Amino acid sequence: MTSNSFTYSKTQGLADLRITFFPKPTEGQTIAQARTAFELMSQHNPAGFMPLGAYSYSHSVFPAARIGRYCSLGENITVMGQAHPTTWVTSSPLPYKPMRRRRLGIQGQAFPLEFDEAQKPVTIGHDVWIGQNVLLKGGIHIGTGAVVASGAVVVKDVAPYSIVGGNPAQLIKPRLPTDIADALLALEWWQYDYTGLQHLDFSSPEAFLQDFPAATDLRPLPDIRRTVFDHIAAKA
Repeated sequence: MTSNSFTYSKTQGLADLRITFFPKPTEGQTIAQARTAFELMSQHNPAGFMPLGAYSYSHSVFPAARIGRYCSLGENITVMGQAHPTTWVTSSPLPYKPMRRRRLGIQGQAFPLEFDEAQKPVTIGHDVWIGQNVLLKGGIHIGTGAVVASGAVVVKDVAPYSIVGGNPAQLIKPRLPTDIADALLALEWWQYDYTGLQHLDFSSPEAFLQDFPAATDLRPLPDIRRTVFDHIAAKA
């Protein structure tokens, strides 16, 4: 099995592969989560690789199943830890953890119970901005185009093109009018190489939609996600 850590060296040609880091790792530094699959043209925290799409960056390392393209993820984003049963008589793990009972010297036959307390990774769509010091509930989905304000505690899914904040996070306002957001979602502009889009006015969603080239004039960017080891091997 491939190691889940990666030793950084300037000789590996990661910059040529457009795999970058911030801050820059030191020679010989160990980078965790090396079995994580991600796209090229992504920027990672040297503490660990993240499942980033192209043109995305993350200043944090946290449990995530998949992160889309053009995402901007700030510092100190974390995911809530183990779950506890909230609809049972007690939220304590004692009823479903025999080992814990044995450590406490509890004898006798307990009622057989199971509970999945494992931390669950989050999924993040495309073009998502998450500010610093955000806490996410495991298993939730942050929709494409969404913005999560700094310091938010997000306990449920975030709808596409919405801005949320607070504790618990609530809708602050839509990021864009519904018709514009729906048109951008339908367009899926992030599926194309940015080189063919750079002449467009990204500051005006209306102009962007109006001037968007025909798909036949664009180069699709295949979603090829590999581990850092496999990206290096593919280049060789």
